[in-house]
Amino acid sequence: MSITEAVVVRPPGRPRDERATQAITDAALRQLEESGYGKLSMESVAAEAGVARATIYRRYQDKADLVTAAIATRAAVEESPTSLKDPRGALKRFLNDFEGRFACSCVELIGALLANREDATALALHRQRVIAPRTSYATALLERARDLGQLRHDADIDLALEMLVGAVIARAVSGRRTRTGWADRALDAIWTAMGPEAG
Repeated sequence: MSITEAVVVRPPGRPRDERATQAITDAALRQLEESGYGKLSMESVAAEAGVARATIYRRYQDKADLVTAAIATRAAVEESPTSLKDPRGALKRFLNDFEGRFACSCVELIGALLANREDATALALHRQRVIAPRTSYATALLERARDLGQLRHDADIDLALEMLVGAVIARAVSGRRTRTGWADRALDAIWTAMGPEAG
């Protein structure tokens, strides 16, 4: 079965109870944050959500499917970068949100998925559902800044994004506490290096 099929194909049956789906998602995210990916299980999520295990398995194939879908739901962004007048402000919100809600859990999850050699689709699911959409959104914000003349026309957008996201991951891995205003300073570095005055 392909990754796409794993994401979209579901067995036929009666309509899903969206309240149960929300309870499952909430329980999975809470356990991921408090206990980590390794200790989270379909059984523990079912118990906290107050549903039968079969209810979860009708929605998700396995733990990786459940967790990546839950993170993707919470990580969704709704605003359109192409109409923003302040892409830098949106990038600041993106970075603070990423660090505040996802950095530590994502580092652990990616590590666990990398170690799970028996299921090659698990990491691909996370990349498809979580990393790719958020990368596209942040890239579009940087491109919008370039279109508005805030960054040079030849600014290396991919490098800028890697530097910004890398700053979050580095602190998550090292265990350093967040310093107030770090996102502004990180963006200052990008704007200084890639802004029009740098050219």
